[in-house]
Amino acid sequence: MKNLLVVAFFSLFFFSCSNKEGVSGSSSSDGELRVQTYSIQDINFTSAKCIGVLTLGSYATSDYGICWSTLQNPVATGPHAQGTLNAGSSVFSSIIGPLIANTTYYVRAYAKDATGTVYGAQMSFTTLNMVGSTGGGLVDVEGEAYESVVINGKEWMRRNLNVSKYKNGDVIPQVTDVAQWDALTTGAWCYYENDTANGPIYGKLYNWYAINDSRGLAPTGWHIATDAEWTSLTDFLGGANVAGKKLKDNSATSTWDVTTHYATNQSGFSALPGGVGYLNYSLPPSPAVPALSDLFKWKTKAAYWWTSTPGNSAEYNWVRDVNSTSDQLVRSGAVKSSALSVRCVKN
Repeated sequence: MKNLLVVAFFSLFFFSCSNKEGVSGSSSSDGELRVQTYSIQDINFTSAKCIGVLTLGSYATSDYGICWSTLQNPVATGPHAQGTLNAGSSVFSSIIGPLIANTTYYVRAYAKDATGTVYGAQMSFTTLNMVGSTGGGLVDVEGEAYESVVINGKEWMRRNLNVSKYKNGDVIPQVTDVAQWDALTTGAWCYYENDTANGPIYGKLYNWYAINDSRGLAPTGWHIATDAEWTSLTDFLGGANVAGKKLKDNSATSTWDVTTHYATNQSGFSALPGGVGYLNYSLPPSPAVPALSDLFKWKTKAAYWWTSTPGNSAEYNWVRDVNSTSDQLVRSGAVKSSALSVRCVKN
C-alpha cells in the first residue's frame, strides 16, 4: 500500500510540473498545452523580437506570447507581450519592450488555458549599447544645419552633405544631362534621378572633381572623411564584416527596404540608402538616351560615400558602401564621374 501511494504521488507531481512549467516541443499527443521559447532576433537598444512555438491542447487559448525580466524565470504576470501566430503555422512572434540599453534580459514563451499557464525554456540576451554620442552639430555655407555624432573620438555628420556651394561661396553647378556629366572634369552635383524630393532625405550626389576642388566642399571647420578615417571607424565598430549594420538607420522613418535584422544604428551614424548615380558608367560613342534606371541605382538598397583619398590608380578613388542584404561596410573604388554621397568629419 505504501509503495502504491509513493507511485501515485510521483505521477501527480510529474503531471503538475509539466503542465505549469511548460514542456518545449512542437507536437502533443496527450492533449496538453505546450509552448517553446524558440529564438531571439533583431536585438536593439530598447526592443527585441522573440519567436515561440505553440502547441494547442484540449482547451482553446488566445493568450500566449513572451514574458521578460532582468531576473531569471520571468512570469506572465510581469512584463509580457502578446504573440502573433504566423499564418498556417504554430510559430508566433512578439516584439518585447521598452527595454533598457546594455542590459541583460531573461525571456520565456508562455501560454494560458483553462487549466493554468505553461512556460517554455528560459533564454537570455543583452540589449545593444550605443557607442556614439551626440555632437555639437554644424551649419554649412548656405545656412543648412546638420546634427553630428561622436564615434571613437571623431565627430561625424549624421546625414549626407546637401550643399550647392563651395566653402568660399562659389556655386557648384547642378548637371542633369548625362552626356554633359560624363564629359566633366570639374565639380558638379545632382539629385538621385534628378528628383529634388530626394535632396532633403539623402542629400546631394557629387562627382570626384567636387570632392577634390581646392575651394573646399566641406563646411568650415570640417573636412571630407579620408580613407584612413573610414578604416578607423570600421575597426572601432568591429571590422568590415559587421560595421555596416551598426551604421545603418533603423528608426521608424528609415527607408531601408529590409527589416532591422541588418541595421542596428549602434553608432548613431544613421545611414540611409541614397543610392548612386553614374557608378562606373561611361557613354558609348553614339549613345541612345539612357533610362534613369540605367544611370541611377540602389536607392532604398545601398549607400555610397566618397572618401577624400585617391585610389591606387588615376582612374579610381576610394569609397565606402553599405547595402540592405549584408552587415558589411565595404571598401572599394569608383571612377571620378560617379555621383556619390559625402560625409564630413570635424577638423
